[in-house]
Amino acid sequence: MMLENTKDKIAKLIYDENKKNPLTDEQIAKELSILRETVTGIRKNLNIPNSRTRKKEIIKATVKKIKTKKPDITINTIINLLAKDGITTSRTYIAALMKHERNEKKEIPISETVNSTNNNDNIFSKLIGHNGSLLKNIKQGQAAILYPPFGLPTLIVGESGTGKTLFAEYMYKYAIKQKVLREEAPFILLNCADYSDNPQLLVSILYGYKKGTFTGADKDTEGLIERANNGMLFLDEIHRLPPKGQEMLFSILDKGKFRRMGEVNIEREAHIYFIGATTENIESSLLLTFRRRIPMIIELPALEERSLHEKTDLIHSFFQEEANRINSKILVKAKIMQAFVFKRYAGNIGQLKSEIQVTCANAYVDKINNKREEIYIGFNEVLYQKFFYDINIPQNNIRFKDILFLPSNDKPQNSLVIAKSQYSLPEDIYETIENKYYELKKSHIPTDKTEKIIWNFLLSYFNKIRLDSKSRQSSLDELKYLLDENIIELIKEFINFIKNSHPDWQINEKVLIYLAIHLGEAVKRIQFKQKIINPNLLYIKENFPEEFQLGNKLAQVLAQKKSLEIPEDEIGFIAIYIHELLKVQDKKDRIAIITISHGKVASELINVVKQMLNVDFPIAIDMPLDVNPIKIFEQVIELAKSLPAEKGILFFVDMGSLVNIGEIIHTRIGIETRTIDRVDLVSVLEAVRKADASEESLNDIYYDIINSKHTYSLVTVKESNKPPAFITMCLTGQGVALKIKTILADCYAGVKVISIGIMDDNVKLKITNLNQQYNILALVGTINPKIEGMNFIPYDKNFIKDKKVFLNYLLKELPQKLVHSLVRREFVLLDMECSSKKEIIETMGKILFNDELVKFEYIDSVLAREDMNTTFFRNKVAIPHGLPTFVNKSAIIFARLKQPVKWDKQGNMAKLICLPAVKSEDINAVTQLFKLIKQKDKVSELIAAKNQTIFINTIKNTY
Repeated sequence: MMLENTKDKIAKLIYDENKKNPLTDEQIAKELSILRETVTGIRKNLNIPNSRTRKKEIIKATVKKIKTKKPDITINTIINLLAKDGITTSRTYIAALMKHERNEKKEIPISETVNSTNNNDNIFSKLIGHNGSLLKNIKQGQAAILYPPFGLPTLIVGESGTGKTLFAEYMYKYAIKQKVLREEAPFILLNCADYSDNPQLLVSILYGYKKGTFTGADKDTEGLIERANNGMLFLDEIHRLPPKGQEMLFSILDKGKFRRMGEVNIEREAHIYFIGATTENIESSLLLTFRRRIPMIIELPALEERSLHEKTDLIHSFFQEEANRINSKILVKAKIMQAFVFKRYAGNIGQLKSEIQVTCANAYVDKINNKREEIYIGFNEVLYQKFFYDINIPQNNIRFKDILFLPSNDKPQNSLVIAKSQYSLPEDIYETIENKYYELKKSHIPTDKTEKIIWNFLLSYFNKIRLDSKSRQSSLDELKYLLDENIIELIKEFINFIKNSHPDWQINEKVLIYLAIHLGEAVKRIQFKQKIINPNLLYIKENFPEEFQLGNKLAQVLAQKKSLEIPEDEIGFIAIYIHELLKVQDKKDRIAIITISHGKVASELINVVKQMLNVDFPIAIDMPLDVNPIKIFEQVIELAKSLPAEKGILFFVDMGSLVNIGEIIHTRIGIETRTIDRVDLVSVLEAVRKADASEESLNDIYYDIINSKHTYSLVTVKESNKPPAFITMCLTGQGVALKIKTILADCYAGVKVISIGIMDDNVKLKITNLNQQYNILALVGTINPKIEGMNFIPYDKNFIKDKKVFLNYLLKELPQKLVHSLVRREFVLLDMECSSKKEIIETMGKILFNDELVKFEYIDSVLAREDMNTTFFRNKVAIPHGLPTFVNKSAIIFARLKQPVKWDKQGNMAKLICLPAVKSEDINAVTQLFKLIKQKDKVSELIAAKNQTIFINTIKNTY
């Protein structure tokens, strides 16, 4: 009710105001004793323009009325007539208004008639936010510059650190770009705050002075206004300019004339583009008569008003500046990026830049002390900086990445190495769980299923710990240089307590290392006030009660030693480590088996399998008939990510679109899969039994099940460079064989289909000869010639809906043209300017790392490989490469150099660089790559390619 009353009062005040001199928001706020921000918000809600716009409409109407009577009237006469009518304004403003009188629909201060909004010609496009939060400001700045004859006097307002000086500099650059100012035009900047305690000195510096005007004025001296003639004058903190100084600007702004201090009879001219800037409220800090002479007001947004994307871009740009400035590589971890993005900055962009410089400086000291050759900014850097203590990181779905910054200059680069040890911390379990949790929430997966997926994800995480701990030969004592000694002693006491109280328990002491590292991270996180989320807390408490009780005891001692409170969610994580610590090791590394069906068939079937075989690893997913299959697919994808399925996943499905689930999973996350449709109890029982009791591979189990379901056998397709083909067969080769040929030709346009009769002379020899010419995928027909090593599929009336699926699998086994899929447009760098091999490798590696395709160590492995032997190939091509171990996802990146570089000691000059970062299973891509670069004419086409599209098409057309 109170808000409604306030609205009414504001509306009434504006309605009753003097229309010739409208009330400002500040005046209304004082009248009603409320905040100015409240007035602004309510006024906007009421769709009432601000005071400047309201006044402008009155002035426009009045000037139009005057000019109707006297079309040839001068600007000075108009101003005098307006003054008699009680309207005060500036000569510049009226000049601008008259210039645009033919286009009254456009607002004078924010003209959009500028001809340079095209980013290709617009210097402002280099500003972060040019197409976002600064879009309106840039249009204003362009209008102010282009307005004849000397632009519109402009005032840039905004909080401290929002970039007012930088924006003024870009207006100056824009004026030169548009040839409004000549190349050598001066840009004169004065910060009025520097002379705020000496107004007379400030005015003398600005306007100059006559000899003898004051003590020390021993000669005539020009001021900044004269130096800015035919250029731009920028007065920062202009509210510090005393009233006399503001008044002296009137003549410059109105007529382009001024006098030096002490001069009476001499009037000088100066044609300047004028910009002022202030952090203060202009209505209270500047003379009204001065404000009226500034028609263009540009209000820059505070950093908090800018999008997260723009904040991230700003942070990236400042880290890049530091890398350039100190000529050093900088690796920034994801947690640091997140901390900088979500921190609040009272000092806006200026404070952000300053804190990034401080962080880099501290990390630079660490680089020197530890003799590292790059700056490494990780989570510890955040803990050391007090300015990070007040961060409140919200729960959100935004994912941050580690980012590598390289100096962008031609100076020799240092080696990109991080001093890694065998005790490097494992992946942060908190961040892993949180990312997975929010990822599932974003996919709208129900809470109960989210918890189940995360639980499987946790099991997978600890399974990796268990496997890794088998090869770790370190002890807790060897961690004393990396971890808090108090934590190490605490864990030693804890393990002694367990041994004494439960002497019969087996303890996997290698897991202690991971527990110690985890507790160290937990303490940092709690001290940093980062929230700890454990979605499986209730499940842990119910299923691991003894481990949870032990975890609680350990947490109490830790809390006492560190004077902090350990949340229950964290105790849940400690309990899982303790469970792993005491767990009898299961050495089986099975394939995963997932059954999916419509209705509730899957759950019932898997329950029977579990009871009959006494196993717990097969998974059932029921698909309600009214649910979109896409939702089920997304759920299965998340589940697959969480499973310890290094050996692959075998899917059983019942019908419809589910038959594609295995292929979708393989494409999305890279896990090997097989899918068997028409699920039945016997097949699932057999698959689970084989997976649980043997070391058979995914393909072994898959083909065993297929052979048991059908009366013919299949073997996998051998890798071959020969063109693929099918052979269709019947008694004569003219009847059913031709029918099958037509069917296969329609289904597989790219595969040769040949028909043969079983009664043909030497049929087996004929097939053997064809196998020399083609890669025979399968024989399809009514009679099996029983040729060893050949797939035979009997043809019947259900061929299309049944057996065709197996031909699809055979085709899937064919070597793929990986090069096509691994080269992306953004991975083709044309006319790259680098002066050394190391700079080339690091630049290309940075792109792969920042796209999360390779680990940080991959770049080291490429450089190490270069030290062993040359990777120069021929035809001006070099093929540097690193270890597949450090590749997350296969990719191939090309760089065509603007100028060739010396690649090795033999003096070979490389022009085209190809860096294949491929996983072991994608090694075929390298073979295909060699086929391309062996051809001199193809290499010449790549080197001559005018754009990325032509470059990529050249690669595709090679095969």
